[in-house]
Amino acid sequence: GGSSISDFASASGELGYFQHRFAVYDREGQSCPACGTTIKRLVQSGRSTFYCPACQR
Repeated sequence: GGSSISDFASASGELGYFQHRFAVYDREGQSCPACGTTIKRLVQSGRSTFYCPACQR
């Protein structure tokens, strides 16, 4: 399914649909939808990872 955050398209040209399931992506500083803890962002080699420090370890 891929995500169409930037430019994903399948071989048939359809855009991805996984981005509809993102719970914390690009939500740094906001509350986690599951527990309310503040979402954090980690940058490694220019790539961002968004996570809830309480829910994800």
